[in-house]
Amino acid sequence: MFRRPPPAANASARPDDPTRRVVLGAAATPLVAGPTLAADPAAEACETWLARHAEYERLGARWQQIESRLFKDHNWSKLTRAQRKRFPEKHEMDDLYDRMDVLHAENVALLAALPALVATSPSGIRGKLAVATLEICPEENEEAHHLIASILRDYRALHGGG
Repeated sequence: MFRRPPPAANASARPDDPTRRVVLGAAATPLVAGPTLAADPAAEACETWLARHAEYERLGARWQQIESRLFKDHNWSKLTRAQRKRFPEKHEMDDLYDRMDVLHAENVALLAALPALVATSPSGIRGKLAVATLEICPEENEEAHHLIASILRDYRALHGGG
């Protein structure tokens, strides 16, 4: 479920590409509730996806922080399941994991639905692009590939056939 690559794995893979923080920040700005957002179901869906993704990332960082401390301070890998249950942190980690699992499942379902939603505003297109930027990998995620194709379709519909 939680598959975060080690920090060094992506350090130099794409040095000029925007970071997740930049993408999320840039995407959140135009998706502030207003008349355009209310009229664009793609913008609303993307705002929901991005908010869930940000929460997932925040919870994952907290989970890793707890786990790292437990490994360092309590030799976590050597403890039995019964011994681990005695730590309040174990219960917090379980709660975090459960919430992350829900967020992941909800975003997988929403990601599959996004290509069918037509963006009717620049906010919708920006939102789809932000989601695609975080999910791009056609070999691993066919839904993301279809999302990218739908972004092009929507952009052409808004700005003419070219």
